[in-house]
Amino acid sequence: MQQGERYWSTDHVVGRQALRYWCEVVAEDMISCIIESNEADRFTASLRSSSFGLTTLHFAQSSPSEIRRTSVCVSRNRSDRYYLIHHRKAQVVVEQHGRVATVEPGDCVLVSGRSPYRIQNKERMEGMSIAIPADLLLGWLPEPDLITARTLHGGKGWGHSLAATLTNFQEGAPSDLALSTSVVVDQILAHLAIAAGANEASTTRHHRTLLNRLANTLSDRFCEPDLDPSSLAEEHGLSKRYVHMIFAKAGTSFCRELEKIRLERAKRLLEDRRFNGIDIMEIALRCGFRDSSGFSRRFRDRYGTPPSLYRRQMESHRSPMGMPLDQAVNCG
Repeated sequence: MQQGERYWSTDHVVGRQALRYWCEVVAEDMISCIIESNEADRFTASLRSSSFGLTTLHFAQSSPSEIRRTSVCVSRNRSDRYYLIHHRKAQVVVEQHGRVATVEPGDCVLVSGRSPYRIQNKERMEGMSIAIPADLLLGWLPEPDLITARTLHGGKGWGHSLAATLTNFQEGAPSDLALSTSVVVDQILAHLAIAAGANEASTTRHHRTLLNRLANTLSDRFCEPDLDPSSLAEEHGLSKRYVHMIFAKAGTSFCRELEKIRLERAKRLLEDRRFNGIDIMEIALRCGFRDSSGFSRRFRDRYGTPPSLYRRQMESHRSPMGMPLDQAVNCG
């Protein structure tokens, strides 16, 4: 074993104790998560870890299992690392940020420790991962969360170059490198950045899909005064940071979109004569605002007039059918 290398194995544990021991090993050396297996009575696994510059190399073998990093795990044990996984034996399925990636032997995939995820292997698996500090990765990928849970195919294109580089790492950090570890790490991250760029079109489509899903949820839940980015993220299995990023990519924000939906709903209620008996405070509460003063101020900022005056103006311009004149149908 090389200096600075660490090794764990379930060889000295039997039965279900092995799975419990494995959970403790992964939580201690890698990241807090929940691990389950349909082979719990005969579970076996091993992990070899070593430092490599600013990163950490992990080489793992495991019986069939499902690894889940839940939102509770994320809140209890913060991680500022990303994991570049090079899968080597058996198929695995990776889910994160609303995406599902099927990863075959030879393929690579990026996973964020900052957000919930799920990794499932139905057969005994072998693989390698590189734990990369977020600050280091952000120097190569401006928005790494956009490529998590996306298969980087090892058999074609720039994914092949990335996989070929990682294949040189076998059961530990190489000790005979002609270049420094920092240069080699930079080479790996450069290959990752180029391979990720090949997925730009699908990334944009996925981003639009997620944005629509988040907007639909805002439209469904706008009346909840406590609705915040955290609850929205939890409903969609995303991190709060990723939710903010999705809105920012669209040139807006969570707060701006939620306020727009609430104000548009309030405006429709003020235009509807059936709600004339409902006072402004009640209108505000029904649309998710906590008080009438804040609602009135935001309504005036958006529509140029306070809600009470807007209601009176609508009443004076209302057609005999009870709708604003600009919405009445000319039947003449």
